[in-house]
Amino acid sequence: MIACLPMYDFAHLRAAHDQFWALIRAELGFGPAQLTRDPDIWAQWQSADLVVGQTCGMPYRERLHDKVSYVLTPDYGIEGCPAGYYNSLILSANADRDLMSYDQGRFAYNDALSQSGWAGPVTYLTRHGIRPAVGVETGAHVQSMWAVREGRADFCAVDANTYALALVEYPELASLHIIARTDPTPALPYICATRFDAARVAAAVQNAFTSLEQNQKSQMRLRGFIRLSTDEYLSVPSPTSPDKLFS
Repeated sequence: MIACLPMYDFAHLRAAHDQFWALIRAELGFGPAQLTRDPDIWAQWQSADLVVGQTCGMPYRERLHDKVSYVLTPDYGIEGCPAGYYNSLILSANADRDLMSYDQGRFAYNDALSQSGWAGPVTYLTRHGIRPAVGVETGAHVQSMWAVREGRADFCAVDANTYALALVEYPELASLHIIARTDPTPALPYICATRFDAARVAAAVQNAFTSLEQNQKSQMRLRGFIRLSTDEYLSVPSPTSPDKLFS
């Protein structure tokens, strides 16, 4: 069996994530002794041995929703978002430029199947008549931020929770400026393999959160968990892919 919480697993949060999993495991009465931290997150998400994991909204919508069981949605208390929702911050190194000036600019994004790094921001930019001319794929939100700070890209989008956590670990990234906020979409869902009882896993997660120390909740920026409908995830639009946009 495996368990993974890869989406916000910054170095300064690993002890809190380990403790959270230990509490979940104690509630369940089964599961691996340790979280899996292998870079192949797709293998983990699709494993028949996944007791609990966290994925992103776009992978869930596009590839996973009919292959896994939805468990719960975390609430990170994101400014301007309903409970259980989040958004992306569009970031630039230049405080004197407005969003429209980035039309035909170089856009850094983490992954083509990222809701907060690609789908949400591209949907938002398209609605405002902005089309990047060049895409800079970075592989991670933090790397997108570095690409902008170092001048390899003009702007990027990262989810609001990642932004706050990244500044703890890399305070120099605070030099970037927020030039826009995308529309809220459902936050990154917890999932499990279909052979496990999702309701039992959800109860274990809720009880573990209640038992988690407040300082660890604060470090994780975690307010609690709610249950959203699958339709709330599946109704989010998916824009064109990078290979088509930048062809």
